[in-house]
Amino acid sequence: MSGPHAALRVVWRAVLLQIALSRRRPEHALILLIAPMQTTTMLALALTEDREDVVANAVLAPGLIGLWVAALDYAGRVVTEDRWAGRFSPMIATPVPLGLVVAGRVATVVLVGAAAFAESWLAAALAFGRVLTVADPVPFALAITATCLATVGTATLISAVFVMSRAHEVLQNSLGYPFYILGGILVPVAALPGWLHPFSRVVFLSWSAELLRDTVRGDASDWPRSVAAVLGLGAAAMAAGLWLTRRYVDRARREGTVGHA
Repeated sequence: MSGPHAALRVVWRAVLLQIALSRRRPEHALILLIAPMQTTTMLALALTEDREDVVANAVLAPGLIGLWVAALDYAGRVVTEDRWAGRFSPMIATPVPLGLVVAGRVATVVLVGAAAFAESWLAAALAFGRVLTVADPVPFALAITATCLATVGTATLISAVFVMSRAHEVLQNSLGYPFYILGGILVPVAALPGWLHPFSRVVFLSWSAELLRDTVRGDASDWPRSVAAVLGLGAAAMAAGLWLTRRYVDRARREGTVGHA
């Protein structure tokens, strides 16, 4: 297989495969039940404490959490579930790069997680009468798009790491709340101890969260740099994920352990 057209066709077929699988096991849709409850809790706390300055974060944070849950809890298990369901061996036998198949399926799950942004906005408007307005709509839309793309890349890497690890459940359970903190989702990165800032800056969520808050306030003068950082980190994660997936497949074929993967 060669050429961008062939690669896009593989990704599209992977999207259709994931849609078909999700129809039979729609647990991915559970993400959509989480966002409204998180928005209600965060917004209620903000309004009870009369903190109008954190209302925007109370609406935006559940959307980012929804994306990370999609990447970590659902998309990250794509290959692992294929092994147990018996789909892994047939996929390995085809001349199609498994990494592209994983990326397409991951993108489908992440797209479901992205709906958490709309749900959070609706929950704030309908339950509290708080309509979140965006001062800089174009940078805001670009930030959402870049964040979704970076989530796909990161989820592809997570999937590869999980399938190569013998302790993937431990990793899955430990990569939740620490990234909510390092990603500046619950509190801005500026509020964290200084020694954590360098670690936060290699987490794309920190750039996304800061940019989204700035676009809501109308203070996103440096948005091209932030969008570039999000896309760059996402692309690096995607490249690493594709490389690890290819190495895993090559090793399984070489050692004859595909059926026992």
